[in-house]
Amino acid sequence: IVVLIASLAAADVLITNGLTHVFSAGPGSVLSGRINLQNTSAEPARVRFYIRDYFFDYTGWTGYGEPGELERSNADWLELQAPEITVPASAETSFNFSIVVPEDQDFRGTFWSVIMVEPAIIYDDEDSPGVTVRTMTRYAIQIVTNFGEAVENNVSIVGRGLSDKEGIRTLFLDIQNTGDWLLRPAVSARVFDSAGAMIGEFEGESFRLYPGTSRRFNVVLNELSPGNYTVLALIRDGDEVWGAQYSMSIE
Repeated sequence: IVVLIASLAAADVLITNGLTHVFSAGPGSVLSGRINLQNTSAEPARVRFYIRDYFFDYTGWTGYGEPGELERSNADWLELQAPEITVPASAETSFNFSIVVPEDQDFRGTFWSVIMVEPAIIYDDEDSPGVTVRTMTRYAIQIVTNFGEAVENNVSIVGRGLSDKEGIRTLFLDIQNTGDWLLRPAVSARVFDSAGAMIGEFEGESFRLYPGTSRRFNVVLNELSPGNYTVLALIRDGDEVWGAQYSMSIE
């Protein structure tokens, strides 16, 4: 199963209003949202919806667990319009959902889950001899609820290294969000030569990190010649900046 790609291939259905929906919430909040779908085919398309938890780490692993398993899951608060709908041929429609936050708890930080969207197709394989291979494409729509103002954000560098694959020299940092709020950190590296002169700042990747999740962030350093360097790794999220200094040797 392929997740988070451009279309529901079997049905030619596109999602036209983004793959992430972010809401500000409080105890007892009742929030509404919608997923806009466009059927580009000449046939009606049946589409299925269901809820899952969502988690990932720097190894590249991504999990879609049963709803409500994660400590910061908001899956139990989601209510869907229906388990399935039909999108008419060559038409657009909206699928509605709501978020009903419990009144009796004082929440803090970011809570999230995903609404899975996939074609609802019944295959008749009785007349197909041998092995049949089918590809189904689905979306994972991230539903995010934030409680209060983000304070005391924090990250941790849980791994680092230098790789040289196919002639591309890359500094990588494995970064975990150890705070309570959603972050979207961007990574860069200021590189200094053995005399302490700054050679330049190299821009790296930026990814969304939910509390507890981690990702590998890469910074390409192809312009550096062999030698000894000092690297100041910078992690920026808005006005907040974290840094770590390393020695680096390129042969």
